[in-house]
Amino acid sequence: MLETYGFLVLGLVLVTLGADSFVKGASGMAQGRGVGGFSAGLAMVAVGASTAQVAIAAAAIFRGHDALAIGAVLGGCIANLGLILGASALVKPLATGFRLLAVALPILVVAVLALWIMGADGAVGRFDGSLLLLAAVAFGWLVRRIEPRESEAVRKELAYAANTQSDHLRNLLRIAIGLSVIGYGAWRSVGSTLEIAAHFRMDEMWIGLSVLAIGAALPELASAVVAAARGHGNVVVGSALAASVVNLLFVFGLLALWRPLALPAPMLRMELPVLLVFALSFYPLLRGEVVLSRRRGLVLVLAFAGWILWLLWPRL
Repeated sequence: MLETYGFLVLGLVLVTLGADSFVKGASGMAQGRGVGGFSAGLAMVAVGASTAQVAIAAAAIFRGHDALAIGAVLGGCIANLGLILGASALVKPLATGFRLLAVALPILVVAVLALWIMGADGAVGRFDGSLLLLAAVAFGWLVRRIEPRESEAVRKELAYAANTQSDHLRNLLRIAIGLSVIGYGAWRSVGSTLEIAAHFRMDEMWIGLSVLAIGAALPELASAVVAAARGHGNVVVGSALAASVVNLLFVFGLLALWRPLALPAPMLRMELPVLLVFALSFYPLLRGEVVLSRRRGLVLVLAFAGWILWLLWPRL
């Protein structure tokens, strides 16, 4: 099994490196064609952090393991809000004046409730998937609408985050290599996760929620902690919240459109309510509280640890 663990780690590392190459290549390509640094940074924040989770969920679906894909997506959302934002705030309080939050937070709450309602009959069907994809398009449109109203400080922070080479051929190579590495890494990490689940007779939904989701979140956690230490609170908070919205609307929508997804009753009773509570905990940011404090970060990390303990408890 040691070899399997090694391939799991290798796959997750490759997914991370591939996603970074792809996102930077796409950002550089856009800027080389005249897109401003702020706009490129806004796109990176809105969708960049979800690239790895999209690849992993797609690999699980193509292998025919829907439960693993669902667990990885929902677990990734909970890790974004609890682990990544909580740990980043512990490093340095996250100051944010990002207008994106006024769009992302309400949509995140609505998306969780929508999945809850859609899954009440035990499955998210193709029609449901179409609605989720339409909502993802609406989210992108709203993000573009608020773009002109962002403050100069936010603009500079996002432009700095998006700063990269704009050479056309270099960025084409980045995109091509990134997609190849993402694909292989996702396929390898999902395969290794399935081997681990079979060896220990673990439920695929459980291992997707825990091992795969947290493993995929750890590289993003490292990046977020570095960004927090540099004072880039808008990038950290915006990326985590927007990635969660993209996961629920775009990723779930695509997966359901490909093949109806079964949502087990335990997930409706536990994981979706947990995600809803995490999302609602950021409501003070909409009421003028512009700093995610260390105390709030500690609460988030402890809540995330409590959820993980709840997952592990039956197996201890």
